[in-house]
Amino acid sequence: MNEKVQEIINKMKEEEIRLREEKKNNHLISLGLIDEEKSFKSKKYIEKWDGTQKCHWDKDKQSYYIETEIKTPMKVTDEEYQEILKYSTFVEEKEEKREINTTWATAIKTIANILFVVNILGGIILAIVLDEDFAWISIVSAISYCVLYYPLIMGFSKIVAVSEIKLQQ
Repeated sequence: MNEKVQEIINKMKEEEIRLREEKKNNHLISLGLIDEEKSFKSKKYIEKWDGTQKCHWDKDKQSYYIETEIKTPMKVTDEEYQEILKYSTFVEEKEEKREINTTWATAIKTIANILFVVNILGGIILAIVLDEDFAWISIVSAISYCVLYYPLIMGFSKIVAVSEIKLQQ
């Protein structure tokens, strides 16, 4: 067999073994089979405060950090792991769509929601107060805000959130 082909096959086998071992470790950790002696806490330093309670200030390094726990699974033999698999199935974590909230994005969303409610209530009140001839103006204004401006402002808040996160990285 060609040396390059053999080398590529060996790399692919090693990668498959590594992925299988990583999946096994994640499964053991998800079941709570953690080696407490080998687990440790780590600090990840970041430039700016991320807006969460997990973020702390390090006076010595003059920087923010997030403390994370690095969990190490217990060592189990292949036979033990096969026995574990008989009684528990491994559910891979799916990446969920999560709402990205940052300080400015949250402020923009709050303002958009307040304006939404005020505009609807204002449109209804003006429709009641105004003559019947001009009542349609307030209704058209409220509907146009709902259809045009509200989604536009909410989209802008998501852009702001993503740009804030990119700036933090």
